[in-house]
Amino acid sequence: MSEAVKDRRFPIGLTIATLIAFAILCVLGGWQIKRLAWKQDLLARIEVLKTAPAQPLATVLAGVPATGGDDASWTRVAVDCAPDKAQTLPLVYGVRDGDIVWRATALCRTPGAGYGAILLDLGVVKALTGQSAPTPLALAAPAQAVGVLMAPKSLGGDRAATLTRFAADKPAPYILMVETATPAPPGIVPAPLPAEISNRHLEYALTWFGLAVTLLFIYAAMLWRKMRS
Repeated sequence: MSEAVKDRRFPIGLTIATLIAFAILCVLGGWQIKRLAWKQDLLARIEVLKTAPAQPLATVLAGVPATGGDDASWTRVAVDCAPDKAQTLPLVYGVRDGDIVWRATALCRTPGAGYGAILLDLGVVKALTGQSAPTPLALAAPAQAVGVLMAPKSLGGDRAATLTRFAADKPAPYILMVETATPAPPGIVPAPLPAEISNRHLEYALTWFGLAVTLLFIYAAMLWRKMRS
């Protein structure tokens, strides 16, 4: 077989590789479209949350399965905490406005809410901003707290590990991101919601689909040139 004939053979390997790459790019674009729908729903829920009244924690948790989930996430609730001694719980690392911050947590015992307790995220410890290895604080839960429920998996820091420490108390499968506390813990600034939530999933989806189309054009050009030579 001559070299010219070999060169004109249909490029099976190149075609398979192109199809695989094209499929991967399309899957990534489709995934970003799904993320776009999820983010739009999330932003809509946050917008409603800005004016939503706080519901009693017991009422909200009554409809939540024991395994938790996202059923009650982004719901504003109010809770009364039973008097308890101060406890030293891990500080949670975070970044806010470009600075290292540390968030304080406390355990709120809630005998009347269907669960024995719920973990409170009290907010940012102002004096610890910028520190790399701060000393843990001993904090007691406030008598009352109003905030937003969040699933541990959607938050930074190993809050889920803190919950397992109190497994005997049957803690609720959510973290209460405190907006207001009574009495307010000194030196702590409530920061229940992200300062800014980006939504660039449409841009990402168009990028992936654009790469997929570009790949097809490159493949077609290479195929045309190979078969024409």
